[in-house]
Amino acid sequence: MDAPFGANDAEDERLRLERTSAARRWTDGSGRPWDLVIPPTVYPPREDTDLLASALTALGPGGGRTAFEVGVGSGALLLQLAADGWNVGGCDVHPYAVAASRQVLAEHGHRVRVMESDIRDLDATHLAGADLVVWNTPYLPAVNPNEAHLGPLEEASLSDPIPEGSGIALLGMLANLPVRPQRRALLVLREDGMDGLRMAATARGWCSSVERRLSFDDGEHLVVAVLEPAWPHAKHATVKSTGSTNADLLSGERTVGESLRAEQQTEGRGRRAASWASERGDLTASWVIHDGSSPMPAHGLLQAACALAAKDVLLDVSGLREDAVLLKWPNDLIVDLDGLGKVGGWLIESRQQGRRTRVVAGLGLNLTPGSPTVDGTPRAFLEGQNAEEVRRALTTRLCSRLASLSTPLGRRHLSEEAVVAYQASSQRLGLEDLEGKSLVPEGLDPHGNLIVKEHNEALTDLDHVQWRSWP
Repeated sequence: MDAPFGANDAEDERLRLERTSAARRWTDGSGRPWDLVIPPTVYPPREDTDLLASALTALGPGGGRTAFEVGVGSGALLLQLAADGWNVGGCDVHPYAVAASRQVLAEHGHRVRVMESDIRDLDATHLAGADLVVWNTPYLPAVNPNEAHLGPLEEASLSDPIPEGSGIALLGMLANLPVRPQRRALLVLREDGMDGLRMAATARGWCSSVERRLSFDDGEHLVVAVLEPAWPHAKHATVKSTGSTNADLLSGERTVGESLRAEQQTEGRGRRAASWASERGDLTASWVIHDGSSPMPAHGLLQAACALAAKDVLLDVSGLREDAVLLKWPNDLIVDLDGLGKVGGWLIESRQQGRRTRVVAGLGLNLTPGSPTVDGTPRAFLEGQNAEEVRRALTTRLCSRLASLSTPLGRRHLSEEAVVAYQASSQRLGLEDLEGKSLVPEGLDPHGNLIVKEHNEALTDLDHVQWRSWP
């Protein structure tokens, strides 16, 4: 521990370690009961353990893959992983936790290597062979010796001594390892730490998303964050000029995640076949977001995922406040820079080839001054941003947001987040029906269409609405 513990702390710790170990029956994420022995000062299974256990169950059988847990504690999660067919190993800074985990796994016939180590001292080669890295991170603030605190070993399990955050420290280790496309990490951390983790992951080309949430009565919120490389095999090309990056990606052989950026796009398109004017230096790029015969996410949910990915990047690269970035349903990006202006917009298109469907998402994003208005609409731009750097960040965030559409829980969370954003923009811009009655978004249906209060049918298209305070 980095905190300056005194002589009294050392004596108190000695007395704690003389306590008797506790017997505990714990039920894992698959409903299996395990009898554990919890030595004194070792972290026992609690609500955050159960939260992570449920996320691990959702991964399905290990099938002989390798999992490594940082901070093994009582060994509970290692037992669950081993029972699910993972080859497991781990580490912990607490020697009693190491001993307890080794013992309980051996009792159930599992050969496992658990070593005593802090994350900062861990040899990264132990992570290099892991398909899955698990860590219930020490997410409480660092110890203040002038306030009430536990002993050094317990605080090592609870308090985060790393200034940038343990999750970011682990991400740095994983990102520097040789590429292992299927590698992912599942971390428990405080929800207010997700913004920093997302920004760090985006900068390193890693997806970050929230898999589970847990709220406590005192207002604390925990999440299970998932980290994984963003489309590691996708190719990202840049051309001097082309008619439409969407059209180019809809043709030929492509893979999901592949992107194309044009320094100049001569036939850019918006909704309803409208043209999209861009200047040299603006971002005009497209991504393949679906390609194959597997079920395709609903169009409205794809729009929401793309819109939220763009909002993530605008906040991360521009330093704008969250309330200064509006997602104008369904596909426009509006920013408040001394007045509202449109900074970009998405166009999602698909092409059917036999039983295969390819879907591409194209984004035009203003990064240069240009004209103050376009066809009567106020135009905004992000000053000082590089198109290639923004493309890389968008690739990462698109991968994260689209990955969330693969599970019912992910779709629900994304829909809830999108609706909050649509509500904010409808209040600022004045969303109305064609008769001038205010519309209040309250949800997305399973197809991603916008549900509004006091309307029997969800909104599917801009043809059904108008904007009171927007041209």
